Amino acid sequence: MEAKKRQLIKLVMELGRFFANCDGNFDVREANFIEGYINRISESENISKDELREIENSITKKLDIKFLIEETKNMRDIIPQEEMIPLFKTLSYFIYNVIMADGNLLSVEQKYYSEWKEAIGIDDDVDISAYM
Repeated sequence: MEAKKRQLIKLVMELGRFFANCDGNFDVREANFIEGYINRISESENISKDELREIENSITKKLDIKFLIEETKNMRDIIPQEEMIPLFKTLSYFIYNVIMADGNLLSVEQKYYSEWKEAIGIDDDVDISAYM
């Protein structure tokens, strides 16, 4: 698997894990959303279950928002400039759906989501229809 794909999938897994757990309650609806999202990516990119497990096993057990901001910014090194905004909007959409999967937007989730968006330089708009 090419490095760019691997790094992106790892980032999605990390963001999902962090935002699903940041409120102290990893809800089954959040887990199902993350799993479904990653499965759709892997199917569209022909990534095997073994490769997904390998990526998941490489994730740092202790994630924090500063690390995730840096990992997101590191995508700038491997993604063409014209793909940056669509990628960041898509990641924002993913995070929003993770934190809303259980039907509750808690203040800690909102705090970290806002911090991530501000550091990445995107607005509150999570509508990605223009990029699809």
